Amino acid sequence: MPASRIIDGMRNASPASDFALLELSTGEALRGTQLLGPYSRFGWRHPGPAYFYLQAPLYGASGASSASLPVAVLIFNWAALLGVVTCLGRWVDRATVPIFALALFLVYGLYLGPGFLYNIWNPAVTILPLGVFLILCAGLACGRTRVLPIVAGLSTFLVQTHVGYLPCVAAGALTSGALWLRRRRRDGDVATSRHLPMILAVATLAALWTMPLVEQMTRDPGNMSLILRFFRGESAGHTWGEALAIVTREIAWPWSYFLFGTLPWYAPYQPLEGWHQAVGGAFALGQIGLLAFWSVRLREPSFLRALACVCLACTIVAVLATTRVSGEIRPYVTAWISMVGVIGSLAAIGPVLASRGLALPIGRDQGALILAVGLAIPVALVGRPLVHDSQFQPARSVSDAVRAELLASGVHRPHVAIQTGSPELFYAASAVLLQLHKADVAFSVDRVWLNFFGERWHPSGREDGLLEFHAGRPAGAPPALVCVPNGASDLCVWLVLRPLSPSAR
Repeated sequence: MPASRIIDGMRNASPASDFALLELSTGEALRGTQLLGPYSRFGWRHPGPAYFYLQAPLYGASGASSASLPVAVLIFNWAALLGVVTCLGRWVDRATVPIFALALFLVYGLYLGPGFLYNIWNPAVTILPLGVFLILCAGLACGRTRVLPIVAGLSTFLVQTHVGYLPCVAAGALTSGALWLRRRRRDGDVATSRHLPMILAVATLAALWTMPLVEQMTRDPGNMSLILRFFRGESAGHTWGEALAIVTREIAWPWSYFLFGTLPWYAPYQPLEGWHQAVGGAFALGQIGLLAFWSVRLREPSFLRALACVCLACTIVAVLATTRVSGEIRPYVTAWISMVGVIGSLAAIGPVLASRGLALPIGRDQGALILAVGLAIPVALVGRPLVHDSQFQPARSVSDAVRAELLASGVHRPHVAIQTGSPELFYAASAVLLQLHKADVAFSVDRVWLNFFGERWHPSGREDGLLEFHAGRPAGAPPALVCVPNGASDLCVWLVLRPLSPSAR
């Protein structure tokens, strides 16, 4: 039923901006040619295409329907939630802990906002899987090596889809690895000598990183070089005080929700000052203190002790990572820290809950699974389809008009020029270009837009027309092929036959 709701809401959707570009990359993954992850506004792309190849099967089965993308994300997110519940049900002795986790995730969903479970944007689709990763790291630290291939695949998915997760993923993996080695040295009978999980993990990493490595070796400079150059540069960072303030409000996400409501993904953070900041700081410090306490207080075999160690390491690393954010800090860059806060709350309160018995008429695993599935339907129905606020409705009609003119003029591959300096114009133009691409219209884009679209849209020199997108009608310009309202201005499109080669302009 949630899936049918999404499909109905997106039957005539025209995704725009980031969502249009994500769909274009998913189409490239379906062809097997997508080598990198989503674009970054800093001139490089996120490290790898794992997200697009996960989306590709359903996208292909649906006939390249935009509706398949949020449906797939809904499946990913509920798989992540069920993964958390299943692991807790198996690795914690008391049913109170997985039940508390479900309640915590339900409240956390309010903070992330309506429709979050459908959100295909790469900063959002990685948040719940991060929770699974942290839980699995704690399991690995306790000697459960069977999860090692899953940890390898999940860590790759997180880093390839959003490079900002690298510090947290590295901290979680290193912490769990150190605890695992310590446990192995202490207990010779721990079943950590099996080689199959390690072999599968290495094979997983090799398979998932092949395409990014191919791109790195065949491009000059490669994408990985561009990323390293960016983070080694003198880009403006942030003070330790600013970083601590951001981490505090994300770790104390319940207090942030109480004060400001749902997370404003792209809008700047609202100021947190005075006693409001003091309460948030007390919440975060209290949680960090409990994590540190349980890290040394609980008995050695405890899963919750390992989880406390992993969350404590990731919390500390989050502060360092935030100091390296370039430009204004917006929630979509640091929202992952709130998931560290969620799992940290679980690790901080879990030992207290585990000490309390709770009798259930059914098994622990079955009870947690029933609760998770039972919550899935009502929570999914609360949200609205992802692209409700992320589409350009006239895109199909504009695309049809442009396509008809291309056919009438005999233009087979136009070069696209989009006026720069207007986010509203790019928002609308990207939606139109997605519809043209889905109608099998080949085109190329200016070099300034190549990182957004991908190598497929590089000028080839065979372009026999120029398709110009402008915000409004420039003075002295001939009549436009089509003009439609677009926010405070108009989206206007011109077709010019046989321009100079884009490389010569």
